[in-house]
Amino acid sequence: MLIWKKLERPVLYNAVVIEGLPGIGNVGKMVVEYLIEKLKAKKFAELYSDHFPYHVFINEDSTVDLPRNEFYYYKGGKQDLVFLTGDFQSMTPQGHYEIAQNELDFIREMNINRMITLGGFGVEGMPAKPKVLGAATTKELVEEFKEAGVIFEDGERVGMVVGASGVLLGMGKLCGVEGVCLMGETLARPMFTDARAAQAVLEILTKKFNLTVDMEDIKIKAKELDRAIAKAKELEAQMLTKLKKPGEELTYIG
Repeated sequence: MLIWKKLERPVLYNAVVIEGLPGIGNVGKMVVEYLIEKLKAKKFAELYSDHFPYHVFINEDSTVDLPRNEFYYYKGGKQDLVFLTGDFQSMTPQGHYEIAQNELDFIREMNINRMITLGGFGVEGMPAKPKVLGAATTKELVEEFKEAGVIFEDGERVGMVVGASGVLLGMGKLCGVEGVCLMGETLARPMFTDARAAQAVLEILTKKFNLTVDMEDIKIKAKELDRAIAKAKELEAQMLTKLKKPGEELTYIG
């Protein structure tokens, strides 16, 4: 079951969709919500589905809302932008394909034929300076986004893109919507929100689309994360020192 609530039909010129939903490091969602806030983008559509979790959110005024995906638009840069974000991704593989197909049909109705999906690329250790890795539907897009600073690696490290960011890209390729996925390197922890990786992706997008965006808030969050990581490393070192006896090499804890 899918239910659309269309609030407005914006007139868009040469628009690009930028998708950011919850995922590894919440990188994509953080980037898109930051752009929506700073650019004051306007919501124009909502999508509800029984493939989202079966509950409602209780608001501060005691009213309730179902989980949903949302579309916003921004006019004012060198290109019109459409932002896709939401509370959840689908809980089922079938739902990913059904939702992606509906969203792509909606995008094509607005004569949009390019999409950028965003996410995190999980690594074992926290990178000192997160890279932005990419995958695209065409070789031409690979070359175009290389010029913007995205890294396209050969080999097996980037083997697949899981979830909405990947399915939208793959199905878009089949139905005439070209796309690229930008992934900020982040710690591979499901509930970890990485402002540093989000900042790296934001810098690529603002440069690519010549956007004037106040980056101060995301920089503050990135610095707070740096301090938290440093504190965690300090506590870990203290714990290892206490556990390790003088003259004895510590090989296993657990």
